[in-house]
Amino acid sequence: MEEYKLKLSTKLALPDTEARRHHYVPQTYLRKWSDDGKRVWTLDTQTGLARRLGVRDICVSENFYRVVGSDGLEHNRVELLFGVVDEEIARIQNLLLNLSDPDVLTFDDFMAVGVVVAMQRMRTLQTRRLLMQYDSWYLAQTTDAQSQTPGSAIRLAGIHTQTAFSAVWAAADIFTTRQLELWDDPQGRFVTSDCPVQIPFESGVRPDTVQASRIWWPISPSRAVSLSNDHRGEKVVHRRVNRAMVAVARQAVIQGRERFIIAPQSQLGFLPVGSPLKKRAQIELTCSQFHRGKYYPPPSCVVARLETYAEYPRVALCSNGLHSHDPKLHEMG
Repeated sequence: MEEYKLKLSTKLALPDTEARRHHYVPQTYLRKWSDDGKRVWTLDTQTGLARRLGVRDICVSENFYRVVGSDGLEHNRVELLFGVVDEEIARIQNLLLNLSDPDVLTFDDFMAVGVVVAMQRMRTLQTRRLLMQYDSWYLAQTTDAQSQTPGSAIRLAGIHTQTAFSAVWAAADIFTTRQLELWDDPQGRFVTSDCPVQIPFESGVRPDTVQASRIWWPISPSRAVSLSNDHRGEKVVHRRVNRAMVAVARQAVIQGRERFIIAPQSQLGFLPVGSPLKKRAQIELTCSQFHRGKYYPPPSCVVARLETYAEYPRVALCSNGLHSHDPKLHEMG
């Protein structure tokens, strides 16, 4: 943690970066699926088209990390902070790709796995879209909603950045209680997406980080990281996969992606090429009388937020007059 703090402090002391194209998935990570170090095969699930794209041109968004500072001025300094994250992701990815002797993995390395997996899960375009959906609904419940701009890119970047950095440590604490497994496939059939870390949907609902049986992080076509609740009392469990195991990992990526799936060319035939996918992660809001073990009698209620695999966000709240309708939410799917 002291090393992270020092590196982040060093970045904060640098001048603001002029970079405007910000990657929310590191290029070094994506290159593991490239046969020339420059391009990867991608499936655009909105159009169904498969084609080769440059690593520089995928999982990137203009001013994705641009926020407003305490002085009220816009800046790109968060992009510098994510440079530290990217360096650590690359180090851990390479370490796990080459790991054969479990004793090589130190305690600090294992803790770093939890941090980088948590951060890569939080920083994606999908996370921002889901935050935007909830933010839009939340603002519709306030009396000053007309003065707010829920769709503002700068505002959303600020919310997303704060959420990512505040939540990553709590998530990392959970991830580092799991069994580290390395799934190996000599045939190179693992795929990934613009959401590299996946908590697979179960019966159409994405479980929370505590309840999920597995958390996936493919790190190359031939190796995937699985953080499992199946504790074996070992530093690292190595598994050689079969066709069924590969299919499970592939399905998690297909359902959990935001838009793009990145795959070896040999695996495109196992993906829904030519068929746009309408379903992806959406928020679902429901009412409950219980929250953290406490009962709230009617007409009071607590709004519970889930992530579901669906075409559109879903709001199924009580009719006690406590909630306002948000007509824009359906358009954010």
